[in-house]
Amino acid sequence: MYKIEIYGENKDELTIDLEQAVQPIQNIEGYFWKILWIDGESETEEYSVFELQEVIDQQDGIVVDFEALVNLSHKMATVSEALIIGDRNEKNLFVNIEDENLYDNEIVLELVKDSHWQVVAKEEIIIDTFKVEFPNSEIIE
Repeated sequence: MYKIEIYGENKDELTIDLEQAVQPIQNIEGYFWKILWIDGESETEEYSVFELQEVIDQQDGIVVDFEALVNLSHKMATVSEALIIGDRNEKNLFVNIEDENLYDNEIVLELVKDSHWQVVAKEEIIIDTFKVEFPNSEIIE
């Protein structure tokens, strides 16, 4: 597994929002994506993060595409936690959703407690894609 931690201008302040964090995903073809968790504040009262969390809990996540992730980012004023998995085999998104097998997915994108984004991937090319987009990021050995 390969890992990268994504920070903003410095490690003390998270300046990378959801829309920015998922931008490299549009360049990664052939993957299916699933939101397993998200927390934050919505942009308007019409959109309830709590209701979204309930749907995620009831369905063990929500399968999305890149456009849906971008649309979600426009509805969120802030995101404090997020967990998104990706795999070329859509079936894995329904099997590998527990802590003990989460990293059996090909890609795990996580916003860690409002501090930084972490991407874990089975292929180094995925990490390289994120590194190009976020030059201040740090590859973890």
